Amino acid sequence: MIDEDELLLIPGPTTLSSKVRAAMARPQQSHVAPEFYNTFKESLDLSRYLFCNTKGLQFLFTGSGTIGMESAAISLLEPGDRVLSIETGYFGHRFTMIAEIHGAKVDAIVTPLGKKADPDLVEKRLKSDKYKAVLFTHVDTSTSVMNDTYELSQLAHNNGAFAVCDSVCGIGGAPLIFDSAGADIVLTGSQKAIAAPPGATLLAVSNEAFSAMEKRKTAIASYYMDLVRWKPIMDDPKIYLTTPAVQVMLGLHEALVEIKEEGIENRWRRHKILANALQAGLEALELEPAAEVHSRAPTVTSFYTPPGRSAEIQETLRSEYGIHIARGFGEYKDTMLRIGHFGNFSATDVLSLLGALELVLTKSVRPSPGKAIEVAEPLLRAA
Repeated sequence: MIDEDELLLIPGPTTLSSKVRAAMARPQQSHVAPEFYNTFKESLDLSRYLFCNTKGLQFLFTGSGTIGMESAAISLLEPGDRVLSIETGYFGHRFTMIAEIHGAKVDAIVTPLGKKADPDLVEKRLKSDKYKAVLFTHVDTSTSVMNDTYELSQLAHNNGAFAVCDSVCGIGGAPLIFDSAGADIVLTGSQKAIAAPPGATLLAVSNEAFSAMEKRKTAIASYYMDLVRWKPIMDDPKIYLTTPAVQVMLGLHEALVEIKEEGIENRWRRHKILANALQAGLEALELEPAAEVHSRAPTVTSFYTPPGRSAEIQETLRSEYGIHIARGFGEYKDTMLRIGHFGNFSATDVLSLLGALELVLTKSVRPSPGKAIEVAEPLLRAA
């Protein structure tokens, strides 16, 4: 169990504010009560603000970010549709798997570790065949690589394809304006940069993509993940489709209110400043971030550890300093660690983590004492 004074810095779920926790601790509320209806309607409006979405449709329902990915795929894609999937890490590959499960014929572009999608390569592939959609991650949580959503969306549109963006580790911390990004579907989950509990998925959908869903030749092979079926509920939440996770939605509402109070552009700026300071501090400790400089995300950082020490470093941070970070995925579990720095992450958290890391590493890496904090502190003054 994590104590109040411990730091949860894994790449999701993240620490909740006291107001979010208090919202979830309210007495159980009916999902058909007027109070919940009003809260849900306001959450939809706040979601539009979060996504910077004034032109498209907005969806919000119970489920993880993976439910959002699968809802997008199963609603837009029909069996046999050709799809181009851009894999910049584990979650890009997951999008490939989801599309294949639902019958799409998927061609994948797998980028080298640490690199974002190569626009020239993407364009070349798009011109080589006719694709229904291009799938890509905004920020891949496994590699901390951030793609250019506008660039990839424009390439898709220029070649007659829909652009579908997984921004589970982006929205709320990394800049994305749905109205101008050009993506036809952008989806996220509640538990990362939004700083809400796990269990809600949020999507913005262009009118063109939704029209394609309505005009499909085959029926959408799902009850729950059918976005066309969800549309009337988004228009009028009094209509019943399924029982939502009420307490999760109450917590999400409070988190969305906090985002609006901070201001989305202020939030983007804060995340960028904190990420720059953290990543500079890691480099001062001779810990190399996995993503190249121009591909790094403001919400999560994967970094290489001394060979064979990732488990030891993770456990020592947890047991001696009360700081929780995550291991790398798959073949990188013994050589990489990952930090989630989003939501309520602060300058104090940056300094606490860097100071603890330096103490853990002293025996083998021997960085100059205090070097990480010395490098990071000036960058934090603008936060």
